[in-house]
Amino acid sequence: MRELKISTSWVRGVVGDALTPELVVHFAAAFGTWVDGEPVVIGRDTRRSSNMLRAAVCAGLMSPGCEVIDLGVCPTPLVSFAVRELGCAGGISITGSHNDSEWNALKFVGPDGALLNSVRGEELLDIYHASTFAAAPSDRLMPVTGAPQIQDRYLEHLLATLNADPIRQRKFTVAMDFCNGACAGLAERFLQELNCKLLPIHAQPKEVFAHPPAPTPSNMGTLVSEMRRSRADLGAAVNIDGDRIAFVTGEGFPLSEEYTLPLAALGRLARRPGPVVTNLSTSRMIEFVAREYGQKVIRTFVGESYVMDRGFEEGAVLAGEGSGGAGALPATTTFDALLTLGLILETLAGTNSTLTTLAGKLPHLAMRKGELPCEPDQAHRALEALRVAYQDRSPDCTDGVRVEWEDAWMHARVSNTEPLLRVIVEAGGEDRADCLFEEAMIFARRAPGKEKGAK
Repeated sequence: MRELKISTSWVRGVVGDALTPELVVHFAAAFGTWVDGEPVVIGRDTRRSSNMLRAAVCAGLMSPGCEVIDLGVCPTPLVSFAVRELGCAGGISITGSHNDSEWNALKFVGPDGALLNSVRGEELLDIYHASTFAAAPSDRLMPVTGAPQIQDRYLEHLLATLNADPIRQRKFTVAMDFCNGACAGLAERFLQELNCKLLPIHAQPKEVFAHPPAPTPSNMGTLVSEMRRSRADLGAAVNIDGDRIAFVTGEGFPLSEEYTLPLAALGRLARRPGPVVTNLSTSRMIEFVAREYGQKVIRTFVGESYVMDRGFEEGAVLAGEGSGGAGALPATTTFDALLTLGLILETLAGTNSTLTTLAGKLPHLAMRKGELPCEPDQAHRALEALRVAYQDRSPDCTDGVRVEWEDAWMHARVSNTEPLLRVIVEAGGEDRADCLFEEAMIFARRAPGKEKGAK
């Protein structure tokens, strides 16, 4: 099978190439077996394939006797909340998240509302690979039901987590680009409750997206134009399933998704001191904020499940990644774009400042991100070449290869979501970042078996 990625917490692939209805039925049946036929929440994003995969998921879950609670088109954080609120055994979010529309995925959520960690994920994969699926008799097959009030309860939960009154008094105007995904309806209600005016962009749910869904500056052209025209207080871009968010200042300057976690930390740590957990590929801006409040940053593997799981282990108050995903613990067990937006609005209201002022408190660091399309065996040869090239710097090989200097760092790793080797460099200056990035890419390209076809 081509273009298929399987991790402990999701299975992701190109629909019709590797991600087929048959495969989805089997994964859903394995999940239904893993939860012992107990109730499961499902939700989906807006892409064309999600309704087809929804039918396959329902069939796979019903076979072991699960009651399926279908939330329809909704963000992944709502699936997570519903699992916890309704006391269900787990959930499946059908979403390709930040990937282009031809991709899709199943995200597996445990009974605590978090993406499956490595232990639970391995249990699920064992069931899937062994094809040992439970099968309920016909008289024990449960119907597909809904949860009509769950959105109201989710919004109440978000508002209870925030200090909402100062936000209501500021009466912010927020421009948001939803990329035709699953978040617009909830975001509109959320901002109404906060007495904020929403300027929606690409809000209509559509099967084909207006632009690539990742919330990066390169995808913020329409949002930037709206900000410069309207002079809203801030702009925000969210991905298709509402677990990542990035921002544009009131002056129309797009901020990298790397700013999301440190911006959220500026207010979160002021009100609730505690550790912050992030991954090995995230900007050092978060260390700068944590030091300001006397807190520590703990780094772990790349991936939401690793970051959130470690966050709960360490008693962290915030966990997130440089992709724009952040979660305020213990209020949420997943990355949640709307809650992250609320945290930043809360900070702006409490300090009577602007997003430009907040971003200006962070150090200016130069980051370079690149990728080499390659198969896994080629990617691992490239990693070994990098490890050898930097062996005098005692590289950290916990998750790929990470090398540190006093003023910079480089991290190379195999992508969890695509057949790529990802290389990230951050330094105190542009020239230094360029030099280290080019050096690392040269070492990776020269790896045996990687010379041909490298981009």
